[in-house]
Amino acid sequence: MWVKLLSVLIVLALVFGIISLAKNEGPENTDTEGTEASAPDPPSRAAGGVVMYEKKAGSDTTLVVRADSVIESKENIVVLEAFRLEQSDGLTLTGDHARYDTGASLLEISGPVTVRTADGWKADLDGLKWDRRTKEASTDRPLTVTGTQGTIKAGRGEFFDDFSRILLSGDVHAKISPGLLNN
Repeated sequence: MWVKLLSVLIVLALVFGIISLAKNEGPENTDTEGTEASAPDPPSRAAGGVVMYEKKAGSDTTLVVRADSVIESKENIVVLEAFRLEQSDGLTLTGDHARYDTGASLLEISGPVTVRTADGWKADLDGLKWDRRTKEASTDRPLTVTGTQGTIKAGRGEFFDDFSRILLSGDVHAKISPGLLNN
């Protein structure tokens, strides 16, 4: 009985192998002059439920990155899904999808982003580009900044010194406490 079962499995494996080989050598997959195969490169690493720690050179600041999914390509591009970045100085960024170019130190977040600063401000925006080398970030889409001293809405924003300074422009509307202007 075992011999018959093993024989059937071997025959099935051979049939599937021949079918697979025939599909790969079919006319739709033959290379012709002037066309190139555009198959994406497989990721060099992929993981789920990731927690990464980074210590900035020449600084006491550390960064903790938590993500449901991380994929790193051979070109040093890291894609984060459902992520949270927390700096030891109190800065927190959360979002659904980000692309980080490790060579250029450029983080591009698409979709909803929440930025929380150490001094209690929260910015809700859609899309953000953060150049970690220059410590500058920007969005060209509308955003809302809220804190204990008020709310500010604008058409776009720029962030400097790792989000410690902000420049809002384009249809800016503010509802702030008078004490904010005296600071």
